[in-house]
Formats: sequence, structure tokens, C-alpha cells
Amino acid sequence: MKITRVETMTVVVPLHEGSWHSPEFDNEGYVYGGTFVRLHWPEYPIVVMRVHTDEGLVGLGEIPKGVSAAAVEQYAHFFVGRELSSFNMQELPLETMWFANSSVYEGYEMALYDLLGKSLGVPVYQLFGGKYRDWVAVSRCSGRMNPEHAAQTAKEAVAQGYSVLKMKATYDDPVIERLQAIHDAVGDKLHILIDPNQRFKRPARLFEVVDQLKCAGLHNVQCFESPFDHGNLDWYVLARQKMSTPVALHLDDPRAVIEAVKREAADWLNLGGPMTTFYKLAGVAEYAGIPAWHGSGVGLGISEAAYTHISAACNAVTLTSDICGETLRVDDLIVEPMQIKDGFVRVPEKPGLGVELDENALDRYRIA
Repeated sequence: MKITRVETMTVVVPLHEGSWHSPEFDNEGYVYGGTFVRLHWPEYPIVVMRVHTDEGLVGLGEIPKGVSAAAVEQYAHFFVGRELSSFNMQELPLETMWFANSSVYEGYEMALYDLLGKSLGVPVYQLFGGKYRDWVAVSRCSGRMNPEHAAQTAKEAVAQGYSVLKMKATYDDPVIERLQAIHDAVGDKLHILIDPNQRFKRPARLFEVVDQLKCAGLHNVQCFESPFDHGNLDWYVLARQKMSTPVALHLDDPRAVIEAVKREAADWLNLGGPMTTFYKLAGVAEYAGIPAWHGSGVGLGISEAAYTHISAACNAVTLTSDICGETLRVDDLIVEPMQIKDGFVRVPEKPGLGVELDENALDRYRIA
């Protein structure tokens, strides 16, 4: 089976109103060179790709948001004209860009695994030796919210069967007020994973939040993910020594994961990267005895199908992964949405990734 063509489609799929930030946090960004740069990731385009073959099979891939179609297409010549069976799936022929743009690697890898599964008549998880579970635990995800908005989101999450809500936060957010509002709304039915994206700046802010939680009698925080700079693992080691609430690192660089394990800098790991890389990193976590989950760039259904397959194939992935379905975006661009029920997503069983691109939705949200 020979690859004949790589096709790209660029889309922008909006979020459900109110599913991410509260209005007062919408204008998120930073100042660069005296100019304010707005960071609003839902506006970032996503490239969806089809890899065509001479036997009519088509592999689907998805590039993490913010990468241009041109950046994807410039590497098509590494694949067009080659037999599908000729690729070493542990190291695709993209050495010239591997460290520069692993997102492109991820999309091509995804499409080739979809093709391999379809050609063999097996779901992708079988290509990694099988699955440990039929359903993968997932969390409901949200942005920075005011207390009232957070309480409403918590009620929705509980009604949908979730047990974990992941929320973004920064150094000066009303974290305690938000957590109190959630507890008042749903009691102990929901655990909160606080993800500052390294924006707590220093350990002192984390310890301040923990002390305030104790004073308020709140016990609904499950974990603090990446509270401060990943480059200072001493702070993470200190945090583990000073508090009992788990601390997680969000990593996808193998060297960073190995260093974090050696330093005992994390209770849990949020892992990412291309599927083969993720599989190997989850193996490191397993042998280190560290529970893990699959991170996310809040993409569409193709990538989430891939994340579900690889999460099912990894023994260490026992924590709730960031697989959102249509709880955030208005459409996931696949014909049959990922089946999420009571805080778990069903592992697809059809050959390949097990999903089909929704052509009508593609036309609706396509910009190029």
C-alpha cells in the first residue's frame, strides 16, 4: 500500500459560550515590546489532515492548534510515494524538524497509525500490544472562572457524571473563593485539579493557597499541576516535602521526564507528545511507580481518539485524562462523537483510530 497524497484542511471551531473563562478573564495575554499580545487559544486554527493511499484507504491526522498548513505540507515529500509498511513507526523520517516542531510529527504519526490499523483491520491500541481498560478516566476541563461561574460549571460537571474538574488559575486569581463556591454547590462530589500553567511564580504562593484551604476547611483539591517553573525542580521537591496534596508536572520531553523521576519531583505526571513517545514515557512512569494521565491541547475528535487509544494501552495512565469531547468546543468534527459517560471515555473498537471525519462539519468550520 503506497501513500499517494497528503491533504490538509484548516479549521477554527469555537467554544460553547461560557465553557472556558469568565468574561473578566477573557482578555488574557502578555506585554511584548510594549504591545499587549492577546492569548485566546480557541481562535487558533487547527490543521486536519488526510493521508491518501493507492488502495483507497485514508488515514486521519490532526495537528495541535496554532500550526499552519504550510508547515505540515512541507514534509509531505517524506511520505508520498512510500509503502506504508516501509516506515519505522518509532522514528518517522522527519529528523530535520523533530526538535523544531513535534506537533507536525504528531499529526503524521496519527494518520499513519490510523492507516496501519485500517489496513490490518484492528484498532490502534492493538498496535501497542493491547489495552488495559475499555474505558479511560477523563476530567471536565475549564478555564479561569469567577466563583459564581465556577459553581455553575461544577454543577454541570456533576450532572454529567464527572468526578474531577480541571481548572486554570494564575498567581492573583480568587482561588479560594472559587473552590469555596464549588464546595457550596456540589459538596464532596467533585475533586478539583488546579492548573496554573506555571503561573503561581514561586512556592510561597502555592503554600499560601494550601494554608488558606486548611483555614477554610476545604478538602476538594485533588492536585496542583505545574504550579511554577518546570526549570526549577528544587521547588517541586520542596513542595512535595511541605504538603500532602499531590503535585504534578506536565511534560512531554523524555529528558525532562527522566530528570523529574530521578529528582522525585512529582507525585503524578501529565504526559503528552506523539503516540510512540507517550507510550515510552508512560512506561517510565509505570516503572517509577508514578500515576499518569494524558494531557491535551483541547483539540478535536481525531486527536482525542488517538489519546484514548494510547491511554488505554498504557498501564500507568490511571488518572483522569484531558479528553473533553464536545464539552468545550461546539463540534469535534467526527461523525460519531467520542462516547463519554460518567467521567470515562469509551475506547473505539473500529479499525484504525475508529473515527470518521464529519464532512458537513468540516465545511462549516473550514477557513482554508
